[in-house]
Amino acid sequence: MAASLQRRRRQGGTQILEFALVAMLYAPLLLGTFVTGMNLVRSNQVNQVCRDLADMYIHGADFSTYSMQQLAQRLAFGLNLQIGASFTGNQSSNTGNGGDGLVTITQTMYVGTTTDPNCVAVGASSCTNHDNFVYTQRIDLGNATMAAQSPPTMGTPASGMVLSAAGIVQNPVTDVKAQLPAGAQTAMKNLWQVSSGGQTPLVDGQVVYVVEFYVSSASLSMGSFPGKGVYARYFF
Repeated sequence: MAASLQRRRRQGGTQILEFALVAMLYAPLLLGTFVTGMNLVRSNQVNQVCRDLADMYIHGADFSTYSMQQLAQRLAFGLNLQIGASFTGNQSSNTGNGGDGLVTITQTMYVGTTTDPNCVAVGASSCTNHDNFVYTQRIDLGNATMAAQSPPTMGTPASGMVLSAAGIVQNPVTDVKAQLPAGAQTAMKNLWQVSSGGQTPLVDGQVVYVVEFYVSSASLSMGSFPGKGVYARYFF
């Protein structure tokens, strides 16, 4: 018994060392789990807000007005979507703000062949955008710097494309700048202009409504565990 007592005395404090070694393994795992879990909660919220905005958009909501941008901000409560000071009339690009969010609202149209109605209306020789998707409206609100972290999948309209204050494209059939950029154009054709699986390709004049919402998760970063941003996109 004396020998056992002496051995236990010599081993005193080993539990602390064992705990420290285990903590070195589990502490990063715990932090990573927390960051991932919080991002999952944020992802669910971003998805819901994006879907609500898309649903309102297809039912006629004009997000180029401040009142509707305010509504978008309220829907995104807790996500730090900022829209700046009040403005009157229409503003299709309200992106000079701080915050962590960027909403991109895009209406596109498919222009058919030169014998389809859209081209016939302007003359086949003037139908520059035949067999392509074109922008018909574009509205952005939030923080423009977020686009560097997650560029909109619908691309960025070419410089010089004529837009109204409400973001309406003036000459979508004849203005070559109204065409979606190459990457977005290819993606849309691969998604919509296919016949596989019983899907029917879009025809001349059909419209696709798209809302994208990206929110940075920098506020959830912990040491070497950065909070990844969350993104949602809805087509109607």
